[in-house]
Amino acid sequence: MNKINRLAAIVMALQQGHETAHSLAEKFEVSRRTILRDIQSLSEMNVPIIAISGPGGGFRLMDGYVLPPLQLDPDEAATLIFALEGLSHYADTPFQEKRWTLIDKIKSIIPDEVMNRIHPMLKQLQHHVPQRQYSLQHLEPLLACIPEQGWLSILYRSASRQRWLQIHPKRLYASAGFWYCDAYSEEHGEVRLFRVDRIMEARSIEKSKWPQLNESVREHLALARPPEGLDIPIRAHLSYRAMIEAEQDEHIGERMTEITPDLWELAFHCPPSEWDWAVRFFYRLGREAEVLEPEKLREEIKRQAEEVCCMYQSSSRSGCTSP
Repeated sequence: MNKINRLAAIVMALQQGHETAHSLAEKFEVSRRTILRDIQSLSEMNVPIIAISGPGGGFRLMDGYVLPPLQLDPDEAATLIFALEGLSHYADTPFQEKRWTLIDKIKSIIPDEVMNRIHPMLKQLQHHVPQRQYSLQHLEPLLACIPEQGWLSILYRSASRQRWLQIHPKRLYASAGFWYCDAYSEEHGEVRLFRVDRIMEARSIEKSKWPQLNESVREHLALARPPEGLDIPIRAHLSYRAMIEAEQDEHIGERMTEITPDLWELAFHCPPSEWDWAVRFFYRLGREAEVLEPEKLREEIKRQAEEVCCMYQSSSRSGCTSP
């Protein structure tokens, strides 16, 4: 980003509220000294920036100052349209009624010459979102509950049953075509992951009951906190295909080192509570991955493979006797 564009971006950032030199430097990937020089340049251009000294200080714009609307450059226009098109691939969203009209409105305010420049690029950019069929009937209560740090009573349909749960929603996010909610479950005594389209009903819980439920959360978390130093070191060699799958996991995706063009090493520490996940993960990778350590993980994968082998050895499905 050149200096002129950065100066305009700084003003737009300050229009949103208070910023520090450090936060601006991180946002625009420059040094703190560069930001201070930019602030000085804006002041010399009569932009009314107020410097706040002391702890919690920084910069803000004088009340009432608004930067005139700016023209999007081709890269900015492409970024905006690409992001909006990604949202349109989901079967349902929190913005169902607006998403279909917003892209057209954005395109209508972008000059034709800019659209002609970015159109070929947009044709080559794609979002990979699996096609799903569902509707989000109770997303709004979740969205309203998170800022208030409140509680909901939900009727949740899992793979095997339906039941009422009391949850404390933490965050909502979209992944692989579905919407998910991380929430503390009173019944489970831990944070669980819920698919939003499986919430059949959602009812607000009275605020008078929140303090009691919040205390229950604190008690459960204190009891469930694992002792330090018990994480299990795991090391494995992965093929290219296994590397691609592991790379998509938010917890271990950056824990890989390339050994050769066709071989990667994955090394991470697994909390005891995630041991079953580790077994399933590496078993699912099959011949595309080899666990090097710990030995007990190798043995568990071997045991599961023998059970599957036994199941398929008998064509009559009458069972199998281990040697």
